[in-house]
Amino acid sequence: MLLKRIKSSLSENKGASILGFIVVAPFLVWFFLYLVLGGSFFLDKNDMITIVNSKFDSALVEGQFTMDLKQELVDELEAEGFDQSDLVIEVTPAECFDNDNGTYAPRGTEIEIVVYHKKVHPFYYINFGIGNEERFYIGTKITGMSEKW
Repeated sequence: MLLKRIKSSLSENKGASILGFIVVAPFLVWFFLYLVLGGSFFLDKNDMITIVNSKFDSALVEGQFTMDLKQELVDELEAEGFDQSDLVIEVTPAECFDNDNGTYAPRGTEIEIVVYHKKVHPFYYINFGIGNEERFYIGTKITGMSEKW
């Protein structure tokens, strides 16, 4: 019954533009949201990389993340909208990220920092949940050599 009506409407060209709009509109909305959320994902990722990289450069000169650098890193990331309770920060070797400003990695030691926000970005949902959720965490991994003598 419904198919007959649709066929007759299309054959008479009555309501064809409305029917076409109803068919095409969801795809246009999805595509627009995909572009917006995809752009948001990459802008957030770029913000995190910029902040972590600037603090990491200072840490390489110091040979470690001092207490002040740690706090500045967390504060700047929180100011960009990354919730502190969902932030994961891992630094190797361990003496570079302990709570003692007196220990450091000697010159030439490789230091690595991994920072990610353990919360799924909305871009995951516009992709219909395809793939692992962890691929849609915003994060970065940076490696460098200590410059402290």
